[in-house]
Amino acid sequence: SNLAKVYFIANMFEDSIDSDTEALKYFPMNLEARTSRGGTNIILGKYKEAANDYLKVFEKDEKDIFADAYTGLSKVLAADESAVDGGWKVMVDRLEERLPKTEAMKFGNNPKFNERLKRMHLCMFRYHDVKTMDVDLAWEHLSKGLHYKMLNAESYDIENERMRVQTTKQIFQPGIWPDGVGSNKKVPIFIVGFVRSGSTLLERILDSHPMIVGTGEDSVFNGRLDVIRNAVVSAANENDFGKLQSTINMLANEVITMTRDRWKKLESRSRDKSHTETKKNPKRFVDKMLSNYNNVGFIHMLFPKALILHVVREPMDTLFSAYKHDFPSGHLDKTSSFGSLAQMYDGYRQLMDHWDATLPGRVTHVRYEDLVQDPSGIAKAVIAATGLPWDEGVLSFHKKKHAVNTLSTTQVRKGVYKDAINSWKKYEKQLKPLVDMIGERANYRHPTTLAGYQRPTRVGTTGGNIISKSSYDK
Repeated sequence: SNLAKVYFIANMFEDSIDSDTEALKYFPMNLEARTSRGGTNIILGKYKEAANDYLKVFEKDEKDIFADAYTGLSKVLAADESAVDGGWKVMVDRLEERLPKTEAMKFGNNPKFNERLKRMHLCMFRYHDVKTMDVDLAWEHLSKGLHYKMLNAESYDIENERMRVQTTKQIFQPGIWPDGVGSNKKVPIFIVGFVRSGSTLLERILDSHPMIVGTGEDSVFNGRLDVIRNAVVSAANENDFGKLQSTINMLANEVITMTRDRWKKLESRSRDKSHTETKKNPKRFVDKMLSNYNNVGFIHMLFPKALILHVVREPMDTLFSAYKHDFPSGHLDKTSSFGSLAQMYDGYRQLMDHWDATLPGRVTHVRYEDLVQDPSGIAKAVIAATGLPWDEGVLSFHKKKHAVNTLSTTQVRKGVYKDAINSWKKYEKQLKPLVDMIGERANYRHPTTLAGYQRPTRVGTTGGNIISKSSYDK
């Protein structure tokens, strides 16, 4: 239902399920509501309930109009195959029968057929990737799925992207940040990085602290960036230091106030009050809009004391994870093509190198590999970096009830996992063209720079965690 969508967007997942359930009471054949409820149940970790909804859609949807049911069921199967009676066979049998027929029916560049075929092939990729381990078949389906996806995508202007990165680097040079300007408040914590870098894991660890709230990618700062940019430029042009200082303080306070108010509003409307009970007066709010790596210059201008955390992950693990993921249609479509993905990654690396050079030590780097192999060590160091006291509950972040609406939903619910390290190696042959495109960027040996953090160096067991080698050890 439309109301369920409103609740879903607002992260009010229990309310979204109630709304879809109410709609199904009056219209049991409402497959859109059933598919919607299945997706929300995945976020809440209710895999059996989600599977039941998707299977009901399969029963009634003879024309595969609701192809996202394939996507949802494949997510359930990958997370917990036992949640589906008959396991993978239920979905695979259906796809092996219907996929060839659907491709035979396709004519011209039909966006609806492209979307349907994309979902079907990506589900078969997931099946062969996690179940049969047939690399060649998995890659064949991945390539076909992404081919259909790119047929619906807007063209990507690589030259425009290059110019944007260069312009940012030219503008934000030493001296552009006046001494004494900016808010002294440390309320926002910014997590930046490339997509699929492990940022959700870091946010959930932070959110498990009773005085920290994770707001996901619902970024007030990013949403107000045009307002911030225009106001700063206007004040700077007046050559009045006092005016510039007051303008920047006002902008910083607006970001904090709007972030807090938005959180209060969402929590007050939610049925699940468990999160609110433990977060009566949050001292920090986590902004996980990863693309803010483009905006570190403005972040530093408004919040020179705020913590900026950059999640660094093995380049090819990051790139393969981004390449194979079906992001919502939009600017991340470019991750589904080697050429545009390589250019996007190069721009990201250029900007992170630039911030390190122009604002030494301003950005705190956190290695994903350290995060998954030494979670307790990273957790303690990152909480210390926030300036807040340690809380033992942080180490049980994956047991928290608070829902996670992200492409990493099922992974975060599993807690810390290490099988994603060097996961690209399985497809090393197929990914060689991408490796060649990024050249020396295939290495990123930036260590974790959290104050006081010492990475375990012995390969073995430490604190219950297995420490293994990745390429950044080499």
